[in-house]
Amino acid sequence: MKDSLKRIVGRLKKYGWAILIICLAMPILGWFMPIGNNNGQSEYSSEAIIKLGNYENSYLTNADQLVSLLSNETSFKKILPDVWEEGITEELTVSVTPSKLVVLNITGDDEQIVDRLSELENAIMKLDQSAYEEKSEIIESSIQALESANASSDAIVDQERFLYELKTERLGLEPAMLIKEAYLKGQIQEASAKDRVVLGALLGILASVLILITPELIRAHSK
Repeated sequence: MKDSLKRIVGRLKKYGWAILIICLAMPILGWFMPIGNNNGQSEYSSEAIIKLGNYENSYLTNADQLVSLLSNETSFKKILPDVWEEGITEELTVSVTPSKLVVLNITGDDEQIVDRLSELENAIMKLDQSAYEEKSEIIESSIQALESANASSDAIVDQERFLYELKTERLGLEPAMLIKEAYLKGQIQEASAKDRVVLGALLGILASVLILITPELIRAHSK
């Protein structure tokens, strides 16, 4: 033990300048690290989950297409002009789960992001309901037209087949479903410059200690 202390002291004298540089450099690096912000502000996250419907729409029932459209400023503004605002795609993250659920997530610096996400989810659901009803009306009108038509004996088989296909499609129609309404998912406290300096100083001290004692630990382990 006494020999170990002598070696550690000797190592401290030999590498003292390097250890001093490390202890001074780490807090400085912490100050300039581009992580978080200098005010230590909180960042909030809000999430909503939507199960898309089934009625053969080019994008409202296609998860990948919807994600692509909502991730682009121009297409977002085109399909949802009422809730579009400058820079919304930078705050909004849209993803798809393995089960094809669409997850909407907005981040911001206050809890009002829940209201903003709620407006977005409502706009999507309103657009979906309109498209779903339009598709339903088209199928229903087609069914009524076929049922009221007087088909010839040669065409009656085709008529019955078309009716069956339309009625089957009608049974499979589903509008989108809101699985989880917008809620405050979490709050992330970003590190202030002061916090990063303190963390840097602690890491510098830890690194210095490791430089001094690691050879002794290796020596003890090899015996």
